[in-house]
Amino acid sequence: MPASESEVLVGRRYLERSFLDAAMRLFVRNAELVTAADWTQLAERLLERHRIPDAVRVCELGGVPLPRERMLAAADACLKRKDVDGAMRLYELAGADRERWTKLVDVLTALPDRERQAVEIVDRHLGGEPPEPRLQEARTKAAGRQIKAVK
Repeated sequence: MPASESEVLVGRRYLERSFLDAAMRLFVRNAELVTAADWTQLAERLLERHRIPDAVRVCELGGVPLPRERMLAAADACLKRKDVDGAMRLYELAGADRERWTKLVDVLTALPDRERQAVEIVDRHLGGEPPEPRLQEARTKAAGRQIKAVK
């Protein structure tokens, strides 16, 4: 089916009225006629609704960069809510800086069952060096625990 300018125009109107699925469907169908500004606006609106996979897909299809700053802000908000999994996913997609990864490790070390995840983040994103002494304390404390058999 050939691309249609009229479908792109209708897709823009849907986007203005926040009908994101309809706009996305029309934009994908007519991808070669959709401008970078349209793709960017759609990606930002999808991010507002926390539809991260759709936003990533739209950016890939449109050949536009991910809205990095917005994703980092959303990840920071996740971290404040202690949603470490959401923050980690967004930090990885957006390419977070060392300071943000350090804050995530701080939150993880405050949670009792997240030691392995904190160590993995330090190894992967902080170059294997503990960001603060608190991480060393968490490792030492966890290593010192022994399981005792009870009869």
